[in-house]
Parts: sequence; C-alpha cells; structure tokens
Amino acid sequence: MAAGEFGDLGGYYFRFLPQKTFQSLSSQEITSRLRQWSMLGRIKAQAFSFDQTFQAYRKDDFVMAFFKDPNVIPNLKLLSDSSGQWITLGFASGRLRKI
Repeated sequence: MAAGEFGDLGGYYFRFLPQKTFQSLSSQEITSRLRQWSMLGRIKAQAFSFDQTFQAYRKDDFVMAFFKDPNVIPNLKLLSDSSGQWITLGFASGRLRKI
C-alpha cells in the first residue's frame, strides 16, 4: 500500500504540515519561561491535518489511525527518555508500549 492510501486505518488520511508555526511557543515571554523551567528545546508542537470530520464516538479509531498513518510515522517527533534527543515515531516504534 502506498503512503497516504486508505487501508485498515479507519479511512482517515493525515498530512504533516511542517510549515505551520506556533507563535505561542516562540514569544519572548514564553521562551523566557521555558528557559527558566529548563524546558526550552524540550517541548515541540507539530501540526497534522486530516480529511474527515472528527466524530467523538470514533475517537479510538482516530487515535489508532493517527499513530499508524504512513504520513505520521516518519514525521512525528518524540523526545527520547534515554538520550534526550528528538527522534521520529518510526525510529521509536519498536519500543512504544501498547496503548
């Protein structure tokens, strides 16, 4: 199956939005507070869009589809507990706990 095709993911299609910025994390006041709490560089916001209306009763399907989507796996960044480095979900997937 090619990346982005519908499959056993509940029919959801996710798209990574790398150009999306979050002003709330880059303002001088927030940057100062993150530095004060030793969180500067340890918090990241990423944006993904999806192609269907969110339906609360299908939230479990939505979450599982998100973490299995071929457009999410190579792009979603996680902070490694052991190294403190940013890694992708694809790199860490072998070590993720079952939800």
